[in-house]
Amino acid sequence: MARFAARARLPRGWRSWLLGTIGRADLEEVAPACIAAAALGTGSDVTAAAERTAPAATRWIATAVHVRAGLTRAHLDPRGLLRLAPAEQAALAADFAGNFGSSLYTLMPLPAGEFLLGTPGLVPFSTEEPARHAGAALEQLMPAGRGAAPLRRLLAEIEMWLHTQPLNEARRSRGEPPVTALWPWGAMGRIVQPEPRASSALPAAFGRDAWLEGLWRLESGVCRAAPQSLDEVLAAGASAAVLVLEVGGQLRDERDTVAAALSRLDERLISPALQALRRGTLGGLTVVLNDARARVVRGSLRRFWRRPRGGLAGFA
Repeated sequence: MARFAARARLPRGWRSWLLGTIGRADLEEVAPACIAAAALGTGSDVTAAAERTAPAATRWIATAVHVRAGLTRAHLDPRGLLRLAPAEQAALAADFAGNFGSSLYTLMPLPAGEFLLGTPGLVPFSTEEPARHAGAALEQLMPAGRGAAPLRRLLAEIEMWLHTQPLNEARRSRGEPPVTALWPWGAMGRIVQPEPRASSALPAAFGRDAWLEGLWRLESGVCRAAPQSLDEVLAAGASAAVLVLEVGGQLRDERDTVAAALSRLDERLISPALQALRRGTLGGLTVVLNDARARVVRGSLRRFWRRPRGGLAGFA
């Protein structure tokens, strides 16, 4: 990929690029949380109840995260982007209603293992998407500036509430990181209920991402679990496929590294896809790392005059 691909920067990120690719540029300015909410379905009982209780609530995608405290600072653990099981989501959502219901705040489980957080009385605020900052110091991610104080207070209250959750003892006993915070993001943008449509040429989608699952629901499609091999992708039988994978979710334990996780993804998916491209099974392959895109088609692999480039340097 690094040697033969045509490279480009994506100044508005991979989500904007994907919307353009599937012909939904009309959703580009819509708040990500509004798109994620579509995964609940318009006829959902829980959605209807939330609308009756707090119709003007600001909505956020709330990602369960594990924050690790060091000697001098706290940081978002590289393995700390957590996707909770449905039973864990249900337990947290029920207890949240008992503790925060008097403020009319709501917490609704999303199919991707994240939540939709409703906060009437809090204005939308620009916050960082945690997937882009795994390993970063917490102070770099906290909402700052004028108007951030109410949101910071809510985050502190949620952190104290999570500290006493029985769910975390169960996670520790299984060797899993406890949930220490719910990180809200995706509230900024146009606040609308996007119109669904049926697309006859929708790519197959794989991955656990609240925004992606909501988008595919709007397109009358289904987002599948992340594949273990390229064969699962090819077996979907679609003319194209989209895979969204978080590298942090590939880390096995505290001794594992991001480089090793990327190597495993390369071995499982990217290298086999290049081999399929050479055989003619695939027509093209695009890899996006953060905001750098690399694209190869079969003819690209004949550019032997191109110098080899070292791995990730091709995406710098």
